[in-house]
Amino acid sequence: MSNIGKKIELGEKLGFLFEVGFNIGLLTYIKQNNIKQNYDDLYSQDLKQLKFSRIIDKLAIDERVVSDSNRKIIKDWVLFFLQKAFLSGLNFLQEYFEAVGIEKKYYKKLNILYYQCYFHGNNSLGTYTTKTDIEAYTSSLKQLGDIDNIEQYLNQYKGKGEFLKADTLMLVKYKDKKYIISIDYSIFAIREIQDLDNLHSVEVLKRILLKEIAYLRKKSVFASLGLDSKTPKINLSESLASYYKAFITKDKESMKMIQAGSYAYSFYCFLQSQNLLEDQESVNINIFGYSDRGISSLTLTNTEEHINILKTCYHIYTNAREEELPTAREKSLTKIKRQAAKSFTNGKEFFNELMETKNNNKPIHSLTHTEIVDNFLSPIDTIPTEISNNLKLDPKLDLRNAHKELIQRELESDKHYLFLTGNPGIGKTTAITEFLKQPKILDEGFLFFILVHEYKLT
Repeated sequence: MSNIGKKIELGEKLGFLFEVGFNIGLLTYIKQNNIKQNYDDLYSQDLKQLKFSRIIDKLAIDERVVSDSNRKIIKDWVLFFLQKAFLSGLNFLQEYFEAVGIEKKYYKKLNILYYQCYFHGNNSLGTYTTKTDIEAYTSSLKQLGDIDNIEQYLNQYKGKGEFLKADTLMLVKYKDKKYIISIDYSIFAIREIQDLDNLHSVEVLKRILLKEIAYLRKKSVFASLGLDSKTPKINLSESLASYYKAFITKDKESMKMIQAGSYAYSFYCFLQSQNLLEDQESVNINIFGYSDRGISSLTLTNTEEHINILKTCYHIYTNAREEELPTAREKSLTKIKRQAAKSFTNGKEFFNELMETKNNNKPIHSLTHTEIVDNFLSPIDTIPTEISNNLKLDPKLDLRNAHKELIQRELESDKHYLFLTGNPGIGKTTAITEFLKQPKILDEGFLFFILVHEYKLT
């Protein structure tokens, strides 16, 4: 879509093409399987306006690439992202329908009531501009039938975080159930023209592969977390809005998932305003942050507590400040400094000295901070007899294993909440994961969050 006046970086341009490729894959799967839909030939007409050669030429001109060899490299990368996204989109719906229990033989009972995507403006890298945003919005909304005062809704829902801005938005009906699917895309691999290497070079491919493996190795097993829609009392904090911009490059899929959640909430509100959802109707809402490296997703229903989660996503994204990355990170660092001042003895002076180390132009930074802790006990020291007697623990246990036994004892109880705090390495996470690995717990199923804050000084 159009974004006049804003300079668009190369990574963002390739992100637009990733979005285009993914949507082409989705549309292809729908057509191949003869799934009933309401958009008719709307998007096939748009796709006829896209010319691969024009996109390559436009990208080369924008990035001031002159030589034929470099233009060939650009062409290869564009083709790579389009193919990767196309195959991802082609497989996505099949995997999604399988996940929600819809087999291929029942596809004839599926009906895609609404499918929204865009191929004009920025998504064409400016090569297809004869179609305006308002025309695109209007064409999409017509899938839902006649809407009175459509201009009013166009103005209401075309802003930041509103559903008309969504990369991909679907409303699917199967029997008596409806599904809302909201996807927002981005890419990690390329940010600047210097990142474009020759894809025909074995060394380049090897380097890309090693880079991807290194990224995946940094992720824990909990990065593949799935949220069950029947799990009660989960929520996101609106205070994440202040961190949204500062950490968006480090956890792009999660941030994109929040953005997709904003669109889903906006769309849900619109459907309700048009009486397109019945009061007692069952609706599954799936939001996805999708990048060239991974996926973050959240599955919800239209219960009040789950709609509140989407509402929080809407608040986080629409209230995230439009500011430069260094500014956003500096503000987040200021908050961290305030908390650090409370956490250490002479914390304010300590953190100020810590921040000054980056300005001393030395290859190795050294800073000494001393605190005296009374009654210190090492994790491998045997627990005192008084503690073992009071807590009914084996007196031969060391602190780490005693800590583990107490955690697992509480987890076995009927208590709903367990709050743990302690030094790194004491065994908090290990104790919980070992408890969760028990066959009886695995059979029941569980939801486990682990949240780690990381901030690097550069």
